[in-house]
Amino acid sequence: MDNQFSKSAFTELNDRIIGLLDSFSALSTLSSLDIRRLDADAMLKEALMGLMENMDMERCSIFLLEDDVLVNRGGLDWEDILARESKECRPRPFFFMNASIGEGIMGLAVVTKSLQHCRDCAADARFMSYPGYPIGSLISVPIFQLGGEVLGVLNVSHPLPNFFNEWHERLLMVYCNCLGQLIVNHRLLSHMDVEVEKRTGQLVRALEEARAAEKVLREREEQLNLVLEGSNDGFWDWSPASREARLSPRWAGILGYTITEVEELFRQGRLLIHPDDATDVMKHLAEHLEGRVCQYSIEYRMRARSGEWKWILDRGKVVERDLEGRPLRMAGTMTDVTDRRRAEEDKTQLETQLHHSQKMEAIGQLAGGVAHEFNNIMTAIIGYGHLLVMKTDENSQLRHFASQILTSAERASGLTRSLLTFSRKQITNPHHVVVNETIEKIGNLLSRLIREDIEFRTELSEERLTVLADDGQIEQVLMNLVTNARDAMPGGGALIISTGIATLGEDTVKPRGKGTVGEYARISVTDTGIGMDGKTREKIFEPFFTTKEPGKGTGLGMAIVYGIVREQGGHIGVLSNPGAGTTVSVYLPLIREEGTERGVPPRPALKTGTGTLLIAEDDDDVRRLDRELFEECGYTVIEAANGREALDLFLEHRDAIDLVMFDVIMPKMNGREVFEEIRKIRSDVKVLFTSGYTGDILNGKGDMGKDFDFVAKPIPPGDLLAKVREVLDRPHVC
Repeated sequence: MDNQFSKSAFTELNDRIIGLLDSFSALSTLSSLDIRRLDADAMLKEALMGLMENMDMERCSIFLLEDDVLVNRGGLDWEDILARESKECRPRPFFFMNASIGEGIMGLAVVTKSLQHCRDCAADARFMSYPGYPIGSLISVPIFQLGGEVLGVLNVSHPLPNFFNEWHERLLMVYCNCLGQLIVNHRLLSHMDVEVEKRTGQLVRALEEARAAEKVLREREEQLNLVLEGSNDGFWDWSPASREARLSPRWAGILGYTITEVEELFRQGRLLIHPDDATDVMKHLAEHLEGRVCQYSIEYRMRARSGEWKWILDRGKVVERDLEGRPLRMAGTMTDVTDRRRAEEDKTQLETQLHHSQKMEAIGQLAGGVAHEFNNIMTAIIGYGHLLVMKTDENSQLRHFASQILTSAERASGLTRSLLTFSRKQITNPHHVVVNETIEKIGNLLSRLIREDIEFRTELSEERLTVLADDGQIEQVLMNLVTNARDAMPGGGALIISTGIATLGEDTVKPRGKGTVGEYARISVTDTGIGMDGKTREKIFEPFFTTKEPGKGTGLGMAIVYGIVREQGGHIGVLSNPGAGTTVSVYLPLIREEGTERGVPPRPALKTGTGTLLIAEDDDDVRRLDRELFEECGYTVIEAANGREALDLFLEHRDAIDLVMFDVIMPKMNGREVFEEIRKIRSDVKVLFTSGYTGDILNGKGDMGKDFDFVAKPIPPGDLLAKVREVLDRPHVC
C-alpha cells in the first residue's frame, strides 16, 4: 500500500508540531506564576500574556462569575504585547463589558458548561458585538474548578471568520482547566493570609498580656528578696558600679563550671558570650541601665566548659538607683533554653521541607494533568512520523523531513517525562547502558547548549563502562549539569565531560546512607567558572535553591539530578571553590559482566498478522492511527470511543474478537471496568492496556495490577505491533 505524504500534509503536520510546542509553553507559563506575589488581576493578566505570546489570536479576555454576573476582569490584544516587548509604559483603555448568565455566547458557555465556538460572528445570532473591535470568530471556554463548578469564561477572538480550529478548542479546554485550579489556589492562599493575619493579631495580644503578667510576677519576686530556692533557673544579683555579682548554683549546673569560676567569669561576661551576640547583649543592657526600657530581656549564646554553645534567656531589672538615677543594683534570672531553640530550628526545617514538598507535589499534579492529553497528541504525531519513515525510500528527502519531525516530537515528549520523573510519576526502564556511548550519542545536543565562547570537549575512558540505568535519565542528568556549568561561565571558559572508574570505600558510601563499597562508573562535568563557597555547596541539591537571578532558574535542576542518581544506587560529589571552577562527579554502580548494548537498532518492518482487535480509545487521532496501522498490517479492527461503547461492541462481536486494547482512563467506563465485564462473558479474552500518563497506573486510578500487559504512550508503531503479536501468540493460561 503506497502511502506518500503530500506537501500540504507535511506542512500541516509541521504546523501542528509548532503549535504543540507553543501550547506547552503557554501551559508552562501558568506553572511559573508566583500566586503568593501577584494579586488576582495581575495573575490573570500574566496568564493572558503567556497565552497571547504563544498562541495565534488577536485578543483575549477573562470574565469571572460574581453573583450570577460575568464580570470582565481584564483583557489583552496584540498592541499590549508589542508595548510590553518595546518596554513602553503607556496606559491603554480596554473596553470592559459585564454580562448576565444566559446572555450571548459567554452566558451559553456558563449554562452548558461547555466550549462555545462562534465560527462566523456576523452570521451567528448568539454573538453579542463588542464596540470598537472587529471580531470575525470567537471562542468562549468555561473555566472550571475541581468538582466541575464554573468560575467564569475565557474569550479568544480574531478578526477573520472561521479562524480557529479543533486544535485551538482542545488546547483552550486544557488551558482553562489549569487556569481554574490556579484561580482556586490563589483564592485559598488569599483566605489563608487573612487568617494568618487574624491569628497573628491574637498572638500579639496574647504576648502583650503575657508580658503584663510577667511584670506582675517579677514585682512579686522582688518582694521575696528576688531569689527563690529550688528553681531550675539561675538567679543573679549584680552591681553595675563594682561589677560584683552573687549567683545561684544553677549557673554552675548549666555552664559546667564551679560557682566560684562562674562568679569570676561573670565579671568578664563578654568573654563568655558568643561574638555574634555580644553587641546586642551590651546594647539591651545599656538601654535598660539608662532607663530607656523598663526591663532587660534577651536570648544569647554562652560557651560552656565543654565548648558547647548554650542558648540563655537572660532577664533582669534595675531594683535600686541613687538620687541621680544611676543604677546601683540589678537582679534577674537566666534560663537554659537550648532545647527549645533546637526544637524551634527543627520545626523551621520541617516546615521548610513541607513547603518544598508541597511545591513539588503541585508541579507533579500540573504535569499529570497535562501529560495524558499531551502524550495522546504525541502518539499520533510520532506514529504517523514512523509510518512515513517506514514507507519512504532511505534516500528520500521526505524521509529526512520525517526523521526531523520525530526528533523534535521525541524531544517534546521528553519535557513531560522530565516533569513526571521529578514528581515520581514516570515509569523508568533500567537496562544495561554503556556510559561512553550515551555521552557520544547526545554530544551534538550538548554542544548546542553551550555558547561559542566556551570550549567543549570530552575525555572518555578507554574502558567499557556499563551500568544498570535508564539512558533517558542519564541524558537528563548530563543536560542539567552541562547547563549549570555553562551558566557558571558568563565570561566564557572550558567545559569538560570525563569518564572513568572509581572505587568508593566505606568512608564515602556509609555517610550517604545508601550503596555498597566497590567499583563505580564516574561521569564528571568540569567547568572553569565562578565556583561556589561552602554554604552554597551544602544547599545545591535542595529543591528550589538557586544562585541564578529571579526568572532565570527554578532551583529544580540539581534536585532532579540528585533524585535520579540516588534512585540508581549512585552517589554525587562536588568539588568547588570561589573563582576556581566546579567539578560535579556522578558515580553509578559498575557492571563488570558484558551487558546488552542498547544501540540504535535498524527500523523494523511492520509486523503483520491476522486477528480481530477491539480498540477502545477516547482520543480521535490516536484511534484513527491505530485503525489504519492494524488494518494495513492485516488485522480486522473494531473501534470504540469510550468504555460503554466498547462493552456494547464486544457483546455484539464476542466470538470474533481475539484481543481487546483499552486506554486505562476513558469516559463512562475505564479500561479495567470494561475488561472485568468482558471477562465475565469470555474468560479467555486477551487484553493490552495503554495510557498517555503512567501516573494513572502508579496512583491506582486505573486499578491496574502487575498481571496485565501495558504500553505507555507515545509508542512507535513497530513496537506496538510487536507487543500485540506477542500477546496474541502467548498461550492462554487457565
